[in-house]
Amino acid sequence: MLDWDSLRVVLSIHRHGGLAGAARDLRLSRPTLSRQLARAESDLNCRLFDRRQGRLVATEAGMIVIRDAEAIERRLMGMQDAVRSIDNAMSGPIRISLPQHLLPYALADVLTEFHATYPDIMLHVSITDEMADFAAGNVDVVFRAEENPKPSLWGRRLMPLTLYYYAHRMLLERFGSDDTSLADMPGLPLIVHDGVVSTSEDEMMRFFPNGRVVAHSNNLEASVAFVTRGMGIARLPELVGRELPGIVRVGDYRSPSQRSLWVLTHKDLRSVARIERFVDFIADNVSVPGPICRG
Repeated sequence: MLDWDSLRVVLSIHRHGGLAGAARDLRLSRPTLSRQLARAESDLNCRLFDRRQGRLVATEAGMIVIRDAEAIERRLMGMQDAVRSIDNAMSGPIRISLPQHLLPYALADVLTEFHATYPDIMLHVSITDEMADFAAGNVDVVFRAEENPKPSLWGRRLMPLTLYYYAHRMLLERFGSDDTSLADMPGLPLIVHDGVVSTSEDEMMRFFPNGRVVAHSNNLEASVAFVTRGMGIARLPELVGRELPGIVRVGDYRSPSQRSLWVLTHKDLRSVARIERFVDFIADNVSVPGPICRG
C-alpha cells in the first residue's frame, strides 16, 4: 500500500516531467526519488511512467494513481485550511494557570475586559500556586514569578513582584508608630509566610529582631486575612498590599527577594492567534515596560 510520501513523489514527477524538477520541489536527491518511485511501482506491481523524448510521462496505471493522489491532496489541503482557520480565529478555549493572589488583585478587571473584547474566546482559569506543565498538554498560558523563563517559552514581562511589609493601621497605632522605630519594638506580632521555596521568618527577624511570631501560613489569602484583622505584620506583594483597605506599608522594609511576573506560553503555541493576542492584551493592559521573552 502506498503512503502519502510515495504519492507525493508520483505527483511531483508527473507535474515536473522528470526527476530533476521533482527533486528540487521535494528537496530530495534524484537517487532517493528513483528508489521511492521504484518502490511504488513494485508495491503496485505496475509501471507508473514511461520515458518519452527525455520526459517521464504517466502510464494509464500512473494516471489512475495520480488522479487519486490529487483527490487526497485536495482533502489534506482542506483539512489544513480548516485547522489553520481555527488557530487564526478569535474563538475557542484558552486554558490559563495563575497563582491565587493574582486574580482578585491584578487580573480580574483585565480578564473581564479581554472577554468583552473577544466574547467568543472561552477562558478556562485554574487557580494554583503549583508550576503548570506545558508538556502535559493541559495548559496554554501561565502566569509565573521568575526572572529567566526557559528558552522553550515565549511571553511578556508584566511587572516586578516587589515585596514589602504591611499591617493594619490600628495595629501600628497600638504600637505607636509605622516608621523604622518599629524595628526595636518588643513583642511586635509577626505573620510568617512559609513558601514552597523558602520562609520569610529569617528575613522578618532581621527587620524586627524583637518581634514575636504569632502565626505561620503557606497561603497568601490566609496571611491577608490575618493582616486585615490586625493580627500582625506580614510580607506581601506590593500589588496585593496596596489594594487592601485599612492596610498600610510598614516603613520602607523591602524584601531583598525580588522576582518578576511574566505571562508565558509555549513557543509552539505562539502561532495560535487567540493565544498570542491574549498574551499581548494582558501585557498591554497590565505591564510596566519590560523585556520580551522571545523563546
